Amino acid sequence: MTLSNLKFFIVEALTNLRKSGVMSFITISTISIALVMMGTFLLATMNMEGFLSQMQSEALVTAYLKKTADMDSANTLSLRLTGLDEVEKIQVVSPEQAAKELFSDPNEQQLLQIGITAEENPLPTTLRIKVKSGSNLKMLLDKLKNEPLIDTFSYGEELYRQFEGLSRLLWISSLVVIILLGLASLFIVYNTVRLTLFMRREEIIIMKLVGATNWFVRGPFIVEGLIQGVFASTIAVFLLFLSYNFVLTKLAELIPFFTTDIGVDQLFKLAMKLFMMGVVLGVSGSLISLRDINRFSRSTALYEGV
Repeated sequence: MTLSNLKFFIVEALTNLRKSGVMSFITISTISIALVMMGTFLLATMNMEGFLSQMQSEALVTAYLKKTADMDSANTLSLRLTGLDEVEKIQVVSPEQAAKELFSDPNEQQLLQIGITAEENPLPTTLRIKVKSGSNLKMLLDKLKNEPLIDTFSYGEELYRQFEGLSRLLWISSLVVIILLGLASLFIVYNTVRLTLFMRREEIIIMKLVGATNWFVRGPFIVEGLIQGVFASTIAVFLLFLSYNFVLTKLAELIPFFTTDIGVDQLFKLAMKLFMMGVVLGVSGSLISLRDINRFSRSTALYEGV
């Protein structure tokens, strides 16, 4: 492709956009709305995954030792587990300390001193294990299962499963929305280009008669789809980032203790994804509508000759 051909394609594309202003506006608006909805779902999913990762990084595994384990055994086990790569730190909690934490009210403390002695304390010695990162949680749990002194352990398993299920649901929903909205946008672009082809049928026939190749005829329409995609994605990214705080507020309303934030690098990647989606939708719609340009030219020529 020469520079003069590219210049011709751009000029023709801009002329087409100006002539078919209403259809171009509808196409750009449709792609923009589709990209905003796609971006909203992706943004919500990214925030949910960030929140889940944050919860995992702050995970605290509580290991309950068997009743036969004394403080010396607990301290020995704590020192050994501290050497694991997955563990950041461990706090040993005696039964007496656990009872004081359980009955923290001053009145309850008095009842505790009267009613429960060290021999009658039903609470076990526990280890509070801080995990280095969320990715290490599962490996640490597998190792704790093999420790003979550990009776049971807890780490908020049910809560993690709920959030993981919600994260998967959001990703599936995002995928379905992207596919449906992408198909709808392709359909709009397809019909817009087909209408433009019909409006410019005489010009296309003349170009074919003087020896223009199919790709030369397609060039302005492809550039037109590219421009529409760029405009639509720019508008979508602007609207999405403008409403970013609103989306976070809505997520916080759904999940009261939701606290997370996406970094600038992740927002930039999301913007690039939406930009590429817009370009792909615009160009793909044009290419699909131009796949049978030879048949279109022949049928139009026959129609004109009737």
